[in-house]
Amino acid sequence: MNEQDQIGAKKIRTEDEEAEATGRMLAQQEKVRIRIPLNPLNEEDTIVPVCVNGYHYWLRRGESTEVPKTVAEILENASYI
Repeated sequence: MNEQDQIGAKKIRTEDEEAEATGRMLAQQEKVRIRIPLNPLNEEDTIVPVCVNGYHYWLRRGESTEVPKTVAEILENASYI
């Protein structure tokens, strides 16, 4: 492995660690029940992705679910809820 490959490998590992740490932080947060409405203009738009520092959520439209408060705030700021 050359030096450039090693730098890339370290960067990926660091991003994974960041995502794992974010997941642990989100798991400890207060949970909020939300429901993202269906999109009447695009019935095939059934999933809303949310990413927080590399930690991903895929939320189904039209279903109530509990998410960490940070995720709910992101969705509210983006006018999804």
